[in-house]
Amino acid sequence: MSVDDKSTYAPCHNMDYECLKIGADQQELVRVDSYMQGAEILRQDAIARNSFAVADSFYPGVRMSISDAYIIGLVRNFQTIIGDFFNLDLRSIKSAASKFSMVTTQPQNLTPMQCVPHFDAPSRNSLAVIHYLCDAPSSGTGFYRHNATDYEYIDKPRFDKYQKSLMSRLQDPARQPAGYICGGTEDYSELARHTAVYNRLLMYRGSSLHSGIIGPDYNFDPSPETGRLTVTSFIQFAD
Repeated sequence: MSVDDKSTYAPCHNMDYECLKIGADQQELVRVDSYMQGAEILRQDAIARNSFAVADSFYPGVRMSISDAYIIGLVRNFQTIIGDFFNLDLRSIKSAASKFSMVTTQPQNLTPMQCVPHFDAPSRNSLAVIHYLCDAPSSGTGFYRHNATDYEYIDKPRFDKYQKSLMSRLQDPARQPAGYICGGTEDYSELARHTAVYNRLLMYRGSSLHSGIIGPDYNFDPSPETGRLTVTSFIQFAD
């Protein structure tokens, strides 16, 4: 198999998945274990090319391109779940993209906005996906509720209220958060967490408040061979 071989992106025969709803807002979350047959092909491609660059976004680390065949396979593999569980129409996809990604930014170098959970788009018509190509038992992804507003996702009707509340908190020098969020805090309650397990995939709405679990013993390894290597994807649907 190669990165251009369609069979690379086929689901494993023993793929196991669970469709979950979390929190008071019952936000959809799909957890998939033993996802892709060619997971090791992808990992070796990242190791061989290793041309990661600092992300041009809020992502606290580095990213690198991946074959377009990845996102095509992802949509194909989960078309039923996307339609039936998330109630999104594949015919209305506006954009879709994937990247190899690794968290490498030291806690002291984070901006305040990188120290709190985030959402990828203020729209419920979007999906975010993380595919772990590593085993990192002390890492993973957590999902949160913003305590001041009780919001667990941010869409356009909630955006202004959430931003006003968040900015009021971040602009107070005495209350600025520091480092990576890892579990519940005064401002956010953790609703669920899933550990980084090799060939595990998580799919959720891009509006859900979430954050990488980056604990105090995380080593910020920039090597795709030994670091927290993932593939992150984002799919936007028409409103």
